[in-house]
Amino acid sequence: MFKFIMVFFTIVTLTGCVTPINLQEQTPSPEYQNQQPIMISVIDNRKRVKEGKPETFIGRAHATFGIPVDWNVDALLATEKDDKSLTLSEWLQKRIILGLTDKGWQVKPADLDAVPTETIASNVLVEQESQHLLVLDLQEWFFSINLNWVSSFNFDTEVNTYLFDKDQGLSHQANLKERDVIDEKSDESPQNNVLRAYRDQLLQILSDPALKAEIQGSTNNRTTDSGTAL
Repeated sequence: MFKFIMVFFTIVTLTGCVTPINLQEQTPSPEYQNQQPIMISVIDNRKRVKEGKPETFIGRAHATFGIPVDWNVDALLATEKDDKSLTLSEWLQKRIILGLTDKGWQVKPADLDAVPTETIASNVLVEQESQHLLVLDLQEWFFSINLNWVSSFNFDTEVNTYLFDKDQGLSHQANLKERDVIDEKSDESPQNNVLRAYRDQLLQILSDPALKAEIQGSTNNRTTDSGTAL
C-alpha cells in the first residue's frame, strides 16, 4: 500500500497541473533537409535494461523523504494516445520521425532490433527504396530528478550513431556521451522539463555537422568516430 501511495504521489507531482507541451515542441527539427529518402531506427542497448529494467524505463524521481521511484514512458512521456504502449526506443523513434517529417524530410521507420551489418542495411534500403538508414543505438538514457524542490536535474546519455548508405555501406559512425544538468523552470512541470531535454538531445545528435554532410550527400568519404576521413 505504501508503495502504491508513493507512486501515485509521484505521478501527481510529475505531471502537476501544467498542460504538456504540444507535440511539435517535443520533436527535434534540425536546420537542414535530406536530399534522398532516409529510414530511422532507435535501438535499446542500455545496461539497466540488460540488468532487468523494462524497456519502458526512463529514469528515477525522488519524492517524499527522498525515496526513489522508477519512472517509465506511460507515466511521463505518454502525451499522445498511442504513446502508452511504446517502449523508450519506440517513443524516441516516433518523435524523431515526426520532427523530420514536419521539416519536410522523406523519412520512415526501420524498426530494427539490433545494429545491422552493412549487408543487412543495404538489403533493407534496397527493399524500402531508401538511400540512407540512420540508427541510434542507446547505451544510456537516464534522468534523476528531485521532486522536493525546483533546481536542476541530471540527464545522462550515451548514443552510438550509425549512418548506412545504400551504395557506400557504413558512411558515418559517432559516439555521444555526456551528462547534462537541466535547469528546471518553476512555471513548468517536471514532465515538460524532461520532454524538452529529450528534444534538445535528439536535436544535438541530428545536428552533427559530419552526419549532416553525409545525409546531404556533400561528401563521399567514410568517417571515423572523430569525424576524420578514412
